[in-house]
Amino acid sequence: MSHGLSADTRNSFRVRACDNCRLAQGPTSPNFGPVLARPITAPQTAPTFEGQSSFHHQSLLAKDAVFTAVGSAQSGRLDDNVSAALSSLKDSLNRHQEPSSQRPPEPEFSTEDLLPVDLVVAIVKRVKAQPPFFLVSQAWRDYQQLESLCQSVYFPLQPVAAGSLSLLHGLLYYIIRDYMHEKPADLAHYDLSPSAAFCERKLSSFLQSNETIVNPTLEKLQTLLIGVIKSQEESDLQRCWTYLSLAFNMCQSMGLHRSYTLTNDNFSVAESKQHVFWSLYTIDKNISLNLGLASHFPDHDIDADLITPSTDPKHRPWDIMSLVIVEFAGIQGRVYDELYSIAASKASDEQRWAAIDKLSSDMIVVRNKLLAIDVSQGLYAESLHGMAACADFVTYSVLTVIYRAQSRPRDATAISSQCYETATLALHSHLKCFTYFRDRQTHKQTEYVNSILLYPSFVPFVIVFLHAITSSSSSDLALLQDTVRSLDLVKGLSSGSMHLYSICEAFAKTAQVLVGTQQTLTGLEENQDGSLIMPPSFDGSTNIALPDVFWPEDMLDSSMNQEEISTFLNDFIGTNRSVMDILNSNHSSELPL
Repeated sequence: MSHGLSADTRNSFRVRACDNCRLAQGPTSPNFGPVLARPITAPQTAPTFEGQSSFHHQSLLAKDAVFTAVGSAQSGRLDDNVSAALSSLKDSLNRHQEPSSQRPPEPEFSTEDLLPVDLVVAIVKRVKAQPPFFLVSQAWRDYQQLESLCQSVYFPLQPVAAGSLSLLHGLLYYIIRDYMHEKPADLAHYDLSPSAAFCERKLSSFLQSNETIVNPTLEKLQTLLIGVIKSQEESDLQRCWTYLSLAFNMCQSMGLHRSYTLTNDNFSVAESKQHVFWSLYTIDKNISLNLGLASHFPDHDIDADLITPSTDPKHRPWDIMSLVIVEFAGIQGRVYDELYSIAASKASDEQRWAAIDKLSSDMIVVRNKLLAIDVSQGLYAESLHGMAACADFVTYSVLTVIYRAQSRPRDATAISSQCYETATLALHSHLKCFTYFRDRQTHKQTEYVNSILLYPSFVPFVIVFLHAITSSSSSDLALLQDTVRSLDLVKGLSSGSMHLYSICEAFAKTAQVLVGTQQTLTGLEENQDGSLIMPPSFDGSTNIALPDVFWPEDMLDSSMNQEEISTFLNDFIGTNRSVMDILNSNHSSELPL
């Protein structure tokens, strides 16, 4: 399929699109439908935001004072020398009032290399008739944005900006991918696969270019959000983290973390800015906790308004779900800040236990809010039901991380009984919600893997593994093996699910050998209440090791060998490092557990 446009096709499209402009207040166009009321203009780069402590802000205050003083001078209250000095200062401040607005111009981009116009028109019509899953599930409510982008790119009245082109291709990639699964009749005669691949290449090219980081615009920020989502889907968390860093810097430059910066925007633009900011926030808090890194989005410096839920019953459940997820993400951020950051390590035991109690209770409250959402009338209600069905798995997984902090490094209690019990509940919850997806279509199983299975870190599996090889528990071993069998069924859906399966399989095989031979882990002991404790050592060091037993030959092919597992356990118990951080540093794979 040719992705270029002939001159006749471009002219035909331009004429039809211009007809749309003339029909802005008239009947429906045969191509794009009613034209948006908002004018099609090139994205404007806003002046860089600076807070109250900045030199620029203080200069504005000084300028006001100068204006007042100059006014007084002109009334004859000051002598000529002082008046001249104040007037000179006033002129200087005026000349340098907005230094940040002097940015290099956006380069012009060719619009020759585009998808065929008839395909794009058909996609826009389909989006209006049935919004694709990607837009609905991401609470991306400005469906008409695609139409505006198409109009501004295919018949540019002004130079086409990098952000407009990249966002168009990013949206088209996900929209076409969704329609490839749904197979709507009006797109049946198009070969959508090469078109999706084309848009993916265009999106990737922009994300890797310098244009991503210069001259911040809403369209560039939305493109970065798509890049973040795509990297998270692919379990490329390091790339995801890089994009989040760029996006956060852009949010700060545009002042999206502050509510008052949107007061002069119209409702549609303000809502789009709120949406992209909070979408990035939720992903950042999740990745931050899973990687054991400080969040880019500090809660103490954010007062941005949340989106207002739609009154349309088809969209309202998704909007409310997204608001609950923002609240859930905020708790994840607090878990890191209050339990795992350097500042948290200096807190007293009383402060730590108070934080654990508060965070765990808040987590249950948010989980109950999610379960209370009426999802029956929402678009793609089946997926909403699936998210609700998996709420316990995600909740118990994060609670496991919270209760893991009950023990500081080198405490006598290595794993509390509450942490172990919660980890067990998490794996049982996974097996329960997995049955909801196992017989679904492949793309729905992939949705479960990307949105649910890989969302929390798989710390519960490690906790149950530790308990199994310390206590020789056959029930723990059975739970580990059942979990690995479930992962085996979805390992081929993504690189992330394959890596998760490989690591868990190595742990399960190790547990099988030790439980079968009744050999237990050296350096840990089980307490009567189910907690795991470390016997005191003379030098205070952690020395956890697997026993010296005969290992089957198939263990040699595992993703982790016995020495690596011993090193992992010493780091996990002795330093409280995150699972992902340890696996990233100890193994060549970029895909963490």
